[in-house]
Amino acid sequence: MSAANCEETPRQKMIGVMYLVLTAMLALNVSSSVLDAFTKVQAGLTQTVSNYYKKNKQVYAEFDHAYALNQSKVGPWRDKALKVKAKSDDIYNFIEELKWEIVRKADGEDADINNIVSKDNLDIAGEVMITFGKGKDLKVKLDSFREYLLGVICDKDPVLCNTIKVNLNTENPPIVDGEIQTWASSNFEHLPLAAVITIMTKLQSDVRNAESDVITHLFNNIDAGSFTFNSISAHVLPESRYILKGGLYKARILLAAMDTTQRPEVVVNGRPVTKHMGDATVYEAKCNTVGVHKWKGVVKYVLPSGETNEYTVEDEYIVAEPSVVVSPMKMNVFYVGVENPIRISVPGIAAKNLRHRITNGKILEKDGEFVVFPKAPGKSCDITVGIKGGQDLQTLKFRVKTVPNPIAKISGKTGGVITKSLLMASWGIKAELEDFDFNMQFKVVGFNLFVTQDGYTKESSSNGARFTSGQKKIIKKLRRGQRLGIDNIRAKGPDGKIRKLQSLSFKID
Repeated sequence: MSAANCEETPRQKMIGVMYLVLTAMLALNVSSSVLDAFTKVQAGLTQTVSNYYKKNKQVYAEFDHAYALNQSKVGPWRDKALKVKAKSDDIYNFIEELKWEIVRKADGEDADINNIVSKDNLDIAGEVMITFGKGKDLKVKLDSFREYLLGVICDKDPVLCNTIKVNLNTENPPIVDGEIQTWASSNFEHLPLAAVITIMTKLQSDVRNAESDVITHLFNNIDAGSFTFNSISAHVLPESRYILKGGLYKARILLAAMDTTQRPEVVVNGRPVTKHMGDATVYEAKCNTVGVHKWKGVVKYVLPSGETNEYTVEDEYIVAEPSVVVSPMKMNVFYVGVENPIRISVPGIAAKNLRHRITNGKILEKDGEFVVFPKAPGKSCDITVGIKGGQDLQTLKFRVKTVPNPIAKISGKTGGVITKSLLMASWGIKAELEDFDFNMQFKVVGFNLFVTQDGYTKESSSNGARFTSGQKKIIKKLRRGQRLGIDNIRAKGPDGKIRKLQSLSFKID
């Protein structure tokens, strides 16, 4: 059994920074987007409070287990922890009731604290917390809670004592330009409702955080060495068992029951392990050889009687060559002016932990995959994949080509013999891409039609894909054996560029 004070997670630190930034922005003309941002921070703080509750619940369960083993030793510490819990629950519930009172006063009895309508209301919170004096009551409770916690821990942990003073500080803010503000007015008066609810949720988070630190401190003061354990087991907690060549295998080795007054001796593969992380011993091995690697060790632990017990530990891990998979979903080249979809993955590494860069183009994420937009044809497009915060793994080269020209057709024909009736039934000219994997549409935007009749060449142009009425009159007068020519055929693709297509020549049947 063990419990230790934990640093804030990156998520908690991020939420704290966002809270400070958003609070500072209240001095400005607050926009709806900023109010929505407070809603997001509120959701994050609510999750943080939930995490503290789960963590604290686990510590109380450890107290109960220890109490069942030795009531006389654990009883006084457990009683203090339960008093901390009662006071923490009381102030947490008081803040929760205030939050609901404010939101219902603003949005009515059907109000939803997770979906506040009157986010920009500047009066309700001040009315409840300042005019009705609820802010002063909250300050009294926070002061009482803080002083009780300090009385519990100050003589044993000055660092934690200072942390609680800072986190549960209710002093009035400094005087600025002769303006005097109280702690309550600075937190709840003339602020948007969304901001006030977020501030109050942060106070709940601070209360649960302080509760967590203090009960963990109390648990760590139990003399674990006085227990008679009927089962002690050694555990290996590797960060990963799938290691890329050149990477580092790292594992935490610890006992399920720990005497904080002594550190167990750990020997792996015949060599002492001297690196530590908190209460755990850390074994590291440089990974330069591909394959499966196994190791064995022993953990030596001195009991209160002076007897030494040994516990065997072992584990294995896999070292693999870096392997990047960049899979073109259409073909093995990229085309200019086309969305070229690809997948990027590295076996054993989550997609969120990968980074990539590209030359001669840009790469965008789309629907969980990626789309490549190359720039210049004839030059290679290089994609380099690596680990975020770590090494490059591999660079792959792709050829860049221009999308081929479509083929001009009339009634599916590109030339040869054609009947006049088929020509008349055809609405005009189509531009089709043959044997191309991308579904691209080209639109004919103009062409010239010419025939030789009665010794003269007649020409007629169209500004689209269809035959004009004048062109249809020319076609209608054609006789068997005459030739019809079409040139200057122009088509526009998805990239907006105009392509000149091949000419067509037909003999009338």
